[in-house]
Amino acid sequence: MENVGTGLLVAGDWVRRTDEVWSVQATSRPDCQPTRWSQNSEGRYSNMGFATLIIAIVGLALAGLAWWHAGGKQDVGVARKRLTEEIEQLRAAHRELSELFLFAIEEAYEESRETLQQTAEGMRQLKSEAIEGLGQELERITEQLRALQRRLDEGLKSARDTTLATAQSCERSLRRRVHRMQARGSLLYAKGAATLAIRWVRKEGFQRAEKRLDEATALLALARETLRADHAYDQQFEVVKRALAEATGAVRAKAQDVPRRVEYVLAETDKLLGALETEEQQAADKKAA
Repeated sequence: MENVGTGLLVAGDWVRRTDEVWSVQATSRPDCQPTRWSQNSEGRYSNMGFATLIIAIVGLALAGLAWWHAGGKQDVGVARKRLTEEIEQLRAAHRELSELFLFAIEEAYEESRETLQQTAEGMRQLKSEAIEGLGQELERITEQLRALQRRLDEGLKSARDTTLATAQSCERSLRRRVHRMQARGSLLYAKGAATLAIRWVRKEGFQRAEKRLDEATALLALARETLRADHAYDQQFEVVKRALAEATGAVRAKAQDVPRRVEYVLAETDKLLGALETEEQQAADKKAA
């Protein structure tokens, strides 16, 4: 570093002494005796400034060369080594963070698989009750549950073979489908309860019919809670909810139009179930294509 300072001092001293020489020459003649030199002083000062600039640049170059030989090369090597170490640390932190994200994705897949298994078990129990009008729907949802289970297995296996963003997007999409299937299961139970309610109405068992409608209302609320972050079916849920409330009020009042009101509940529930089933089939077909 002493060589660097020396180079800079030499360059600065040379520039200073040059300026002094030109200044002395410029002031050595009286103002009353103009000469050719004084007439061209502006051009000479311009040349002097350019020469000074060249000298300063040469001095800086010499100073830089002196710095390089005095240890600058070693400083660059040290800086490069530190930068390489920091880059490796960042890469290690990125790998660790990616592993944490992948672990969270795998856990989400496992939760979805458990949800599907529970839904499938619930459908088997509902099927064993042999409620009229549910047989074909139970067969269709069971088949879709199996297909979605296979899709979950594929997604879990491919999570580490794709980019993190792709894995997250795939898992979120499948999770939404799982929740919709879970909601369908609750709605099928609600439909079964409403179907039993209308049987009791026809037998004038209004108290038991009311109990079944209360069960249907609770199951509808459970389905809606399952889809609390999915607002695609909000309007249809509200229609079924309102129909159930009116049917329950009619049963309590033992009104003459009780059968019609309960039938309306079943019809609107079928519409909601049909929308969910169609959506799942479209998602499955899109993936297959």
